[in-house]
Amino acid sequence: MDYLKIYNTNYNKAYRIGESFMKHKLIQFNTEALSFGRASNLLHELFRGFREKLLINKTTELTELAYTYQKSLSNYSKNCIELVLKNEVRKGFSELNLTSTYNTYTFELFIKELAITNAMNELLRVFSNYSEMFKMMYDNDYFDSFEIQDYSPANHWDSKIYIDLETRFYPSRKSTETYSENFIETYLDNTIYDFESSIPLFNEKEKAYLLHSIYKIIEEAKGTAKLNNTEFYKVLSIVNLNDNSCLVSDNYKNSDYYRILSAGLEKISPDLKAQDNFIDILLSKTKELKLKNITKYLSEKSTFLKASIAKNKNKAK
Repeated sequence: MDYLKIYNTNYNKAYRIGESFMKHKLIQFNTEALSFGRASNLLHELFRGFREKLLINKTTELTELAYTYQKSLSNYSKNCIELVLKNEVRKGFSELNLTSTYNTYTFELFIKELAITNAMNELLRVFSNYSEMFKMMYDNDYFDSFEIQDYSPANHWDSKIYIDLETRFYPSRKSTETYSENFIETYLDNTIYDFESSIPLFNEKEKAYLLHSIYKIIEEAKGTAKLNNTEFYKVLSIVNLNDNSCLVSDNYKNSDYYRILSAGLEKISPDLKAQDNFIDILLSKTKELKLKNITKYLSEKSTFLKASIAKNKNKAK
C-alpha cells in the first residue's frame, strides 16, 4: 500500500474542491449582502459540518490517532508524512479496538479521512491568517484572483495578489515598508528598554502563543481588542527572536514553536482543560506586565474555554 500516494491524492483533491467551494460560497454570501465577518463564520460552520460527517471525527480512538499523526511529524527530518503513516500511525491503527460499527473501517480509509480533514483544516487556517486579503476581495466583490495559498515564510502583504488588490482598490494607502519605517521611528522609545529589565520568565510555548495572540489582535482590529504600539514592542522584547531561533531553520514547520504560532491553542494541547490552565498561567504574567489589551484578549479566550469545559461536563452527566 502506497500510504503517501493515498494521502496526497485525497489531500490535493479535497483542497481543490474545498477552495472552489469557499469561493462559490463567498460569492453567494456577498450577493446576499452578508458582512465578511458573518460570511467567514458561516464558512467555518459549513466545514465543521463536513468534518463531523467523517468517521475519523466520530470516535475518540480515531480522533486520538489523528492527533498522534500530527504530533509525530516532528520525529522526522524528511519524508515526514510517509514515515509517520508507515510507522506511528500504522502501529496505532493495528492496536485499535474499534466497535462492530467500524468493522469495515480500513487503514486506507483512515488515511483518506485524515487527508481530507487536514486539507479542510489547512484551508480554514490560511483563510483566517490572510483574512485581510480575502476581505478586500469580498468588500469589492472581486474574486478573479481568489486562491487559498500559504505564502509563509514570506508575508502575504508581499504577494502579487495582495499588491494587485491594494493597487486596484486602495491606491492611496502607504506601502508596508514606509509604514514600518515610520512606526519604528515614532514609537521605539526608552520605555521598551526599561521594560526589558523586569520581564518574568516565559517558556517557549508561552512566547509562541504571545506572538500568535498579537497577530490575531492586529488581524481582528475591528473588534474590541486593540494592540497599542508599546504593547507590540513589549511582546517582541519578551519573545526575543534571534538567529538561533527555530523559525529560521530549514525544518521550521516541524517545530512546536511554529505550530503554536500558526494554529494557536490547539497545538498547545487538544485537551480543553490543559488549554485553560495554560491561558491562566499566561494571564498571570501578562497582568503582571500590565499588557492591558493582550490580557483582555487572553481573558476572552479563558472565558470561552471555561464555558466549553462546563458545557462538556453537563453533556457527560
